Amino acid sequence: MKVLIVFLLGTAHVLADEHGHEGNYVVKSHDDLESYRNACHEKIRATEDIWAKYKNIDDALVHCYLACVLEKFGVYDREHGFDVHKLHMQLAGPGVQVDHSGEMHQKIVQCIESHKEGDFCTKAYNAGTCFMNANFKLVPV
Repeated sequence: MKVLIVFLLGTAHVLADEHGHEGNYVVKSHDDLESYRNACHEKIRATEDIWAKYKNIDDALVHCYLACVLEKFGVYDREHGFDVHKLHMQLAGPGVQVDHSGEMHQKIVQCIESHKEGDFCTKAYNAGTCFMNANFKLVPV
């Protein structure tokens, strides 16, 4: 019986770690986005107009710029790629209860899964533009 209780507690802990990590995530604001854009302009050495052109330019610099912004948001990193749960929370917006079994979550997963090829920056760019083409906004306007 003790072994069963320890097993169940361990399983609950693992599941909480796996699915509870988004509980630490705070949805970022438009001000955060502007701050991240500025930081990424400096880091990537991007020109001021590059963000406005990101949808129309398929260029390595643009790819890395968007990857940088997504990293700053805390939804993408070099080691793990996209954090689907945090990304879903960000795309859903502040105060929205997300349903990880719903249609929006599935679209996010589909964008990530269909854009796994390429380097770190290219994967971020391709999945990011997929989110935008699905009419997901990184921050509410």
